[in-house]
Amino acid sequence: MNIRTCCHQKQPSHLDFQRLQHELRCWLRGFRFDHFVTLASNHQPLKYLRMRELLKQWDARVNREINGPRWSKRPDERLLWFAFPEKLDVNPHWHLVVQARSNIENLTRQERTLQLPQIAEKHWLRLVPQGSFNCQDIEDHKVFDYITKVTDRDDLFRKFVVSKEFLKS
Repeated sequence: MNIRTCCHQKQPSHLDFQRLQHELRCWLRGFRFDHFVTLASNHQPLKYLRMRELLKQWDARVNREINGPRWSKRPDERLLWFAFPEKLDVNPHWHLVVQARSNIENLTRQERTLQLPQIAEKHWLRLVPQGSFNCQDIEDHKVFDYITKVTDRDDLFRKFVVSKEFLKS
């Protein structure tokens, strides 16, 4: 069952979204995420579509710096992340869990990947100068409860973004 489309069969209830939220959390725990990242705009007028475009640009810039100029030709080396929007009407920001350290064979890439917090912050603040950035290592699974706390709402559940959505087809 596709977690995003299963709700199209009938008008979902709040209980349906609570179940989906639980399943989403369990599914996310199956990945090997390294970092918990917050990309904040600190700018109320930014709407969801603009925040999504900024996220896409940030992803491209970070992947390019870590993986080199042909980063888009190597999808298996790109960062894997899930991003959840929050407070879209007040202080729009993203909470992400990021997997950066899987299957690194190239020593230069490995060195750049270790610099992910600095690289990611630099590119977010270039895109959103009034914004803020936070990156932490993931130490326990409570982070999944935190980032998905608003996914029990229909409008926000449907707005989370997966890095794979930005792959060129």
